[in-house]
Order: sequence, then structure tokens, then C-alpha cells
Amino acid sequence: MRFTLSLSLSLFILGGCAANHTGVTPSQNSSLSAVSPNTASASKGGIMQRSLDEWLKEEWSPAMASEPTEKTKTNTDGTVVTTKTEPTTMTVSTKTADGQVVQKTANATQITTTTQTPDGKVTTTTEVVPLSEDNEPFTLQKYVDKWNDYLAKKEKMNEGKPKEPSHAEMMSQLPVIGK
Repeated sequence: MRFTLSLSLSLFILGGCAANHTGVTPSQNSSLSAVSPNTASASKGGIMQRSLDEWLKEEWSPAMASEPTEKTKTNTDGTVVTTKTEPTTMTVSTKTADGQVVQKTANATQITTTTQTPDGKVTTTTEVVPLSEDNEPFTLQKYVDKWNDYLAKKEKMNEGKPKEPSHAEMMSQLPVIGK
């Protein structure tokens, strides 16, 4: 009797859980969503992600931005051609399969060409060329090269500024307890 009661109670409890949602994926399970909604994790990033995003925005991007360059060339006929390239951003619009338009900001290079003929006529053209996306496989050497470039540019940016003390220097400045 006792065994039958335990068995029937167990089957009732376990059977009730699976009966309403047989074959339903977790994202479509209304009972699971009521207990544990998954919107909170998608809506805000963790502290490490926010810290990385802030560092990329404030330090990495300004340090790695390429400087504008200007080249002047004089042709044999006396025409002077000046080409100026500078980094910029552009908005690219794409359509998804369901017809929605998605806008994305992409890095680009603005090329301004000024041509001055010997008779004084000046022609200026401006072209914005999107940078190609890096689809090469990741290699450790590529990472090391980028990091070396970043450190070299960061040293240039920090010239003349007071040096921040290292953690070891800060620890040695703390008072010693017990002496």
C-alpha cells in the first residue's frame, strides 16, 4: 500500500511536469520563462564587458587610429596632384531576408584629390572607401604585432605626462604593520 501510494504520487508529480510541454524547446516553454526569464542577461553586459568596451573606446581606438597623410606629386606637364587620406566612418545599410533595413557603422578612408593645372584651374574630388573587413584567421603573431603597435603609440601619447606608479611601487609605499 505504502509503495503503491509513493509510486502513484511520484508518477503524478513527474508526469504533470512533462505533460504540458512535451517536445517544446526551452525558449518556448512558458512555465520555464515565467520562473526564469532570459531577458535580463541579454539587456545588460557584465562588469568585464563594460570595462572592455570603455577601454576600447577611450584608449585603444584613439591610439590605433591612423594619422591623416598628404602626398603631393608634380607631373611632367606641370600639373600638381595632392592626395590627402584620412580615417573616417560611414554608415552602411543592408536589408535582411525579412525585409528590415539594418544600419551598421563601418571604418572607412576618405581620399581627397586636388589637381591644379599650370593655367591655375583647380579640381577637387572626394571619395569615401570602406575598409575591407579582416577575414583572415587569427594568429598569435598578428596579436603580438597589434599589441606592439599599441604600446608604441601609447608611449608617444603619454610623453610629457607624469608616469603612473606601478603596483609594486604602491605596495612598497604602504606602511609596514608590526615594526
